[in-house]
Amino acid sequence: MHHLIKDLAILLLVSLPINIVFHRIKVSSVMGFLLAGIIIGPYGLNLIDDSEEVKQLAEIGVILLLFVIGLEFSLQRMLKDLKVILGVGSIQVGLTALVSYFIVLGFGYPMNQGLLFGLLIPLSSTAIVLKMITDRAEIDTRHGRLCIGTLLFQDICVVPMMLIIPLLTQSGQLSPLDFGVATLKSIAAVAGIFFLSRMIVPRSLQAIARLGSKEHLMLFVILIILGTGWVSESLGLSLAMGAFIAGIIISESEYSHQIILDILPLKDYFGSVFFISVGMLLQVEIFYDSVLWYLGLAGAVIGLKAFLGFLACLLLKNTFRVSFVVGVRLAQVGEFSLLLASLALEKDLFMPGHYQSFLIVTILSMLATPLLIQFSEGLSMKLNSLFGAASSVESESEEQKKLSGHVIIAGFGMVGRNLSRVLKETRTPFIVLELDGERIKQALSEGITALYGDSTHRDILIRAGIQQAKMMVFATSDFNAAEQAVRLARQLNPDVYILVRVRYANQVEALNKAGANQVIPEEFETSIEIFSRVLREYHIANNIIEQQVELARLEGYSMFRGLSLDITSMKKFSTYLTASLTESFHVLEDSWCHEKSIQELNWNKDLDAKLIAVVRNDQLQADPASDFRFEAGDIIVVFGRHESLDRSLQRLQSGK
Repeated sequence: MHHLIKDLAILLLVSLPINIVFHRIKVSSVMGFLLAGIIIGPYGLNLIDDSEEVKQLAEIGVILLLFVIGLEFSLQRMLKDLKVILGVGSIQVGLTALVSYFIVLGFGYPMNQGLLFGLLIPLSSTAIVLKMITDRAEIDTRHGRLCIGTLLFQDICVVPMMLIIPLLTQSGQLSPLDFGVATLKSIAAVAGIFFLSRMIVPRSLQAIARLGSKEHLMLFVILIILGTGWVSESLGLSLAMGAFIAGIIISESEYSHQIILDILPLKDYFGSVFFISVGMLLQVEIFYDSVLWYLGLAGAVIGLKAFLGFLACLLLKNTFRVSFVVGVRLAQVGEFSLLLASLALEKDLFMPGHYQSFLIVTILSMLATPLLIQFSEGLSMKLNSLFGAASSVESESEEQKKLSGHVIIAGFGMVGRNLSRVLKETRTPFIVLELDGERIKQALSEGITALYGDSTHRDILIRAGIQQAKMMVFATSDFNAAEQAVRLARQLNPDVYILVRVRYANQVEALNKAGANQVIPEEFETSIEIFSRVLREYHIANNIIEQQVELARLEGYSMFRGLSLDITSMKKFSTYLTASLTESFHVLEDSWCHEKSIQELNWNKDLDAKLIAVVRNDQLQADPASDFRFEAGDIIVVFGRHESLDRSLQRLQSGK
């Protein structure tokens, strides 16, 4: 017993610094845990030397990891993103499984070995890819959504795969009946999960929660984990499968958030136990004996998966660039493959040495992932310019041919839709570029001129009329694509005004250098909107708020461009703005002052504020006479103290 406690303490001692280091360099700690396992295991420094204990740790790690994964699994999210999940995901998994199966059979291995590798190789690393996509702010990009949808589909496939693996231990040919039984077990497991999550567990958790003790709630959660695992094993499934089902059951309850908060501090440790234990099982001398062979094998697996992922995206009419990026993102073998491999090892499905070979190839593919992701964007741009198909649309519409002095909007998300609506209402000519087919359909249904294509491609920009455009707005979340497209747009039209929306302020400088006229970082503009609303809640005058907004933008955007402003001058400027208490009022047809003269308003008699000017038809009329009559469309400029300005605006609007 003391050996197990010592081993767990060593794992914790190792996982802590790894988490710190890999968090700082913004790389998934999974790779660090695998490397740590190799170093401290029986084939490294031998800090943990009992191979049986290592296998027990790996089994504990599998159970804990699958419970946490099940806890974060969401049936509602799966149903919401069903179209994306079933699209590229089903083709990628199906193609990779089929090709892997026939390749293994081609080398003379038995059918169950071919099926096993057909299950293991299609799965990619959710932990590594999702973390890097998040860190690179690519979640809302086209390739980001496709990657996440595919990873989610792969996660779903793990459930039937865990049920199929025990069947592969049977000798001889596997009949269709065996797979039919496995499918029925999968359906029964899903039905049981749905029943428990909707009927039994929420009521039980509610009854326990009424007792008002967190300890009672956590004890009941542990009971669910152990009970589900026991029932699962009794039905011929694995303990790990039971832990996964337990996590899903709890995730669908209304108390899941509190339970997740209680479990979350241990999440990384649960994961580290599994990945470090897997690393400890790797025999380093086997890798050293055939370094070139394993490097070549890992390269072949990465190349195969990247090509098939690329092909899956291309078959669903995604652009060359997006398909290439998705293929490279999903080219590694993932942690679920290690999980399934551990289960297969328990069932003696691996022939001697094959598990070690699979482990080495998987770890090498994971270690290569950050480098592949780093260079995939730039490489995709270059390949796209050489081989990328420009667009999948028909010939240009009449509206496209007539466009001149128009706005090109790259992206039809929320920002693009709102901008399109305003431009349409003001009858400003524009065209939308979008990579998502569903968004193209939505735009066309709203009578908007839209073009399916990639803004990083020269032919697409030319078809959108970049050389005749007055302005181009990038309303996408893909920073790398935006930077490339800005350079291309500036090259094709040196006079076009380019406005770019980005997520983070640290991306502004790069886009300015690329040729953007104005870059709007979301986090900076959000901060301005927040302090504006705070000041309004304290009834600060609108002109003061606007002055602070302009001051913040002047200071902020100058800082983003690398300029420095004199602090004393800034303070003087702020004082000057604050002292200039002016307000403007736009006259509408329902305004009380409409078609009334200044004399009829009793302005000079009742109000202290000074009416200093009226703007009509872009013409300024300073200090208008008392018989001047206001018309709809006039902009009235008044000057005075806060209270006087408020009374004046109320008089103009309602006569009070």
